[in-house]
Amino acid sequence: MTRVGCAAMAVVGACLLTACGSSGGGDGPMATVITDRPTPITTAPSVPSATSAAPSTTATGAPTSTTAAPSSPAAAQAKPQDYAGKAPGWYYFSSPSGKFECGIAVLESSIAGCHGSLPESAPEVPGSGPSGTAVKPNSVQLIAGSPAKFESLGDPKFHRFDGPAEALPYGEVLSVAGSGSTNGLRCTVDEQTGVTCTDQVGHGFTVSDEDFDLR
Repeated sequence: MTRVGCAAMAVVGACLLTACGSSGGGDGPMATVITDRPTPITTAPSVPSATSAAPSTTATGAPTSTTAAPSSPAAAQAKPQDYAGKAPGWYYFSSPSGKFECGIAVLESSIAGCHGSLPESAPEVPGSGPSGTAVKPNSVQLIAGSPAKFESLGDPKFHRFDGPAEALPYGEVLSVAGSGSTNGLRCTVDEQTGVTCTDQVGHGFTVSDEDFDLR
């Protein structure tokens, strides 16, 4: 029984005792009987909602880094004057392995090329003799503005005769400005792919003793 029910019963009992203790006359106080009993409380007290008590944790997405990813370091630039030959406008270099001797010449149409250990897969080209018989090439050459090609030259024009050519370190870029706005050439050497020379409009060559690419 609930507390309210017990309290009600106590009140009724007290009143009945008072009535019984009075004299039997009709002028005594009448007993009060409570017939409308309160309804017992059976509903459990409300519990605060867990979602209302907990602080808001609405996600706004993973934090965005404000630090930029480190970019690849720029290729080191070789100094053209370190490779200049005695003839004006000529620059010579060799690969660190010594397999190729190369040059860049700033002419009316600038050229770049190499002699050396050309791959066996290099196609035959017209010979430099009067017959023009097809022979194995002895050089690869790029004329700025035109596709690169293998050639058989009568003289090794990319060999430096006035002294040894400086080796161009792997990864360094030798850039030489041309005689016109699109006439410049650049060369670099990679330990795996060999020597690469390109012009400013997308032509060039990559050559090693095992493979080649002309474009």
